[in-house]
Amino acid sequence: MKSNFHPAQARRSQIGTRRFRWRTASALAAFSWLTLFASPAAIANQSALRIISNSELRFGTFAVPTRGFREVSASGAVTSAGVFVLSDTGTGPARFTVEYDRGNNGRRRMDLEIELVMSAPPAFGSGGLTARLSRYQTDLPGYSFIEPGQVIRIEMLNCVQRVCSRSFNVGGRLDVERIFGGGPIAIPIPVDAVLVSVR
Repeated sequence: MKSNFHPAQARRSQIGTRRFRWRTASALAAFSWLTLFASPAAIANQSALRIISNSELRFGTFAVPTRGFREVSASGAVTSAGVFVLSDTGTGPARFTVEYDRGNNGRRRMDLEIELVMSAPPAFGSGGLTARLSRYQTDLPGYSFIEPGQVIRIEMLNCVQRVCSRSFNVGGRLDVERIFGGGPIAIPIPVDAVLVSVR
């Protein structure tokens, strides 16, 4: 690199999922490569709700002179200011799948209502580098922009299979301030899901 600025670049992080009977939680890290662990198989005859992180929110590799931001929309559009982009390879939104396993091979039609909540991500600080993730965005109808703690209601209608699922993208904005140094940044995004209705 031909500048005196150190890039804030992606790093590998390991992301798992936790499974509960009626409540599930997952986390993904902003702009790191995905290492995905398969969720454990549901116990026979026991229903389960899962969140699976299919891909992470990725901002690419860039240098920050003092302060700047990059924003990746739920559709993958990228905007930035105050940064020097070094690589856009792999830049893109996160992708989640919410999955409900009824626990048996019955064919009874079910309509599911699920509530999702994305909590406020923690601030990142390392040496002279600080970062903050904000402006959650999704491609779910009616939820283009969401606030941390806001309840997102999704439906899975006419579920007649053992496992029914719905996938969606998540974008966001990363604000970075650099006093000195640089390095990789990873910020977890806590996501909770609750099954509130089965009809």
